[in-house]
Amino acid sequence: MAAESGAVERELGTSGTSGASGGSGVSGASGAASDGLDARLVDAVERLGDAGRAMLRDAAKREGLSVTQAQLLLRVTTPSAGPQSTGSFARWLEVSAPTVSDAAAALVRKGLLEAVPDVTDTRRSSWVPTGPGREAAERLHGWRDPLAAGLSACSPQERAVALRVLLEAVASLNRTGRITVARTCLTCRFLRQEAPDGRAGEWCGLLEAPLAAADLRVDCPEHEPASR
Repeated sequence: MAAESGAVERELGTSGTSGASGGSGVSGASGAASDGLDARLVDAVERLGDAGRAMLRDAAKREGLSVTQAQLLLRVTTPSAGPQSTGSFARWLEVSAPTVSDAAAALVRKGLLEAVPDVTDTRRSSWVPTGPGREAAERLHGWRDPLAAGLSACSPQERAVALRVLLEAVASLNRTGRITVARTCLTCRFLRQEAPDGRAGEWCGLLEAPLAAADLRVDCPEHEPASR
C-alpha cells in the first residue's frame, strides 16, 4: 500500500509541477500518468517477485531444501535446459559457481541428484536427477500454481500482452548486463522484424514461422544470443 501511495504521490507531484511551470496541461498530465504507470508496474513486479520467492521458499522447506538447492533441482529437471556445466547453471541462477557446486553436492548427498562423469573428460561430470529427485521436482513445481491461477482470470490476449511486456523488460536488463542469461525470442539472433515475403510481423528465422506475442518463448533451447 505504501509503494502504491508513493507512486500516486509521484504522479500528482509531477502533474502539479508541470502546471506551475506553465507548460502544456495535456502534455504534463500525459507525462505524469506515464511516470506513475511505470512506477506502479515496477511495484507490481516487485510484489510478484516477493510473493514468488516466499512461495518457493515454503515449497523448498517442505522438501528439506534450501532455495538454491530447489532452484538447481528444478533447473536440472527442466527439459529445455539441456546438459549444462556448473558455470552455466550459475549464470542462469545468478549465483557463484561455488554456490552451485555446494547445492549440487547437497542434492547428491540427499539422493536427489547423481553425478555422472563426462565420457570425454573424467574431470568433469553432469548432474542427473534420480527417481526421488524427479518426484521432489514435480512437487516443487507446485509453488507456481497460485500465480497461474491468478493469471487465469485474464483473457488470452491480455496474458499475451503481459508476456510481451515482461520479456521486453528481461531483454533490456540482459542488454545492460543485469540479467546474465536470457534465452528469449527478443534476445535471439534468429528474431526477424518481418516475414521473408515482406509481411509485417516478427518472424523466427530458425523455425521459419511467425511469432505472435503468445508464441514468444522464455527459455528456448535453440536460443543463440543476438549481437549487442
